Amino acid sequence: MQIQEEDQKAINQKQTELLQKQLTKDQEKNAHKRAFARHEIFAVANMVLMNNSQEIDGVITEISQGGVKFRPASLYLLERNGERVSMIIDDINVAGIIRASRADGYGIQLLEEISNKEMDYIVRSYIVNNEISPHSSSKAKILN
Repeated sequence: MQIQEEDQKAINQKQTELLQKQLTKDQEKNAHKRAFARHEIFAVANMVLMNNSQEIDGVITEISQGGVKFRPASLYLLERNGERVSMIIDDINVAGIIRASRADGYGIQLLEEISNKEMDYIVRSYIVNNEISPHSSSKAKILN
């Protein structure tokens, strides 16, 4: 019985290591597609749907100069790909298009890049940790 448990633990450990290697490989493979570094933040924000002016409260969990990940403060997310939105973070207002609707939030591509000054303010005010997201590109612009 003890041998079977040890064998199962070894198998589980091996599967975990293989999965971690594959995830890392996938992230590196797609890193070149990122124009800007992503920063993990926690900022309360407001998203306005441009087609009907509906306001949705939530949290921005990731930000770059070209996009944000927004998690609505609701139990479920609706499929909203292609919808134009306005994002309000403090006094900063940016427009974008929802490109991805996932369980962890909406991926929003901004129509105009966030300025360096605004980006610096947001990151310094709301950063979760001092590390850049593993999804960021090695070629990405990094704030100092």
